[in-house]
Amino acid sequence: MWGIDEGDEGPALYRYLVAELNKLGLAYLHIMEQGNETLLKEMRERWTQTLIVNRPGQPREKIGSDVQSGLAELEAYGQMVLANPDFVERLKANAPMNDADRNTFFGGSAQGYTDYPVLNAS
Repeated sequence: MWGIDEGDEGPALYRYLVAELNKLGLAYLHIMEQGNETLLKEMRERWTQTLIVNRPGQPREKIGSDVQSGLAELEAYGQMVLANPDFVERLKANAPMNDADRNTFFGGSAQGYTDYPVLNAS
């Protein structure tokens, strides 16, 4: 992610860390999945509390699939929710989603955080 090279030891390190963190009885673990489905499933096996999975770029038709399959208790959608203040309504109506404007992230103003259009502005 972001050009970080975790090396060949990366997956083994994650397996170890998740197993050790699990011993602490933390409320949840939030994972940003980056394409290693096998590793994600192995981390799920090692984590017994609530698991939150974020899959950047998750296709709309797969929203909810990790919860439905039992892989995760929650799914996070970060940018998609940020850019769509009416996220749930858009899902229900099968309406198009706004794209997040990454150029406004961490910009110090409301632009890009509170100015995305909603479907039915009244």
